Amino acid sequence: MEIDPTLASLNTKKISFCYRPDIDGIRAFAIMVVIAYHAFPELIPGGLIGVDVFFVISGYLITSILVSSLSFDEKPILKFYIRRVRRIFPALIMVLASAYAFGYIALYADEFKELGLHLFPILFICVRRAILITARN
Repeated sequence: MEIDPTLASLNTKKISFCYRPDIDGIRAFAIMVVIAYHAFPELIPGGLIGVDVFFVISGYLITSILVSSLSFDEKPILKFYIRRVRRIFPALIMVLASAYAFGYIALYADEFKELGLHLFPILFICVRRAILITARN
């Protein structure tokens, strides 16, 4: 059985993702629609459609990255999530630390305690648990 040379060469190529300014433009437009909706809800009644557009584009990008890496990697999903954690967690930790520091200065004791109940689960991406804890109190 002979292997098709085009398929054989695919396995040795590195994956390269091109920057797509058109997709960035659509994402920027979707974000602007949501911001405009929040600023002037009476002028843009369907402004939250921008959230849907943003999620569809993000889903497209994530799916294309995973599908194109399936034939090149043994564990593409694991590597994908490792890259996401490395990119997102530093900013997440900075935001949570800033919120905690601001809360320490600006909130009353009971409000600061509630802030802590929300921040800790967010660190572990357990937002639903934070909502349940707050709902019980």
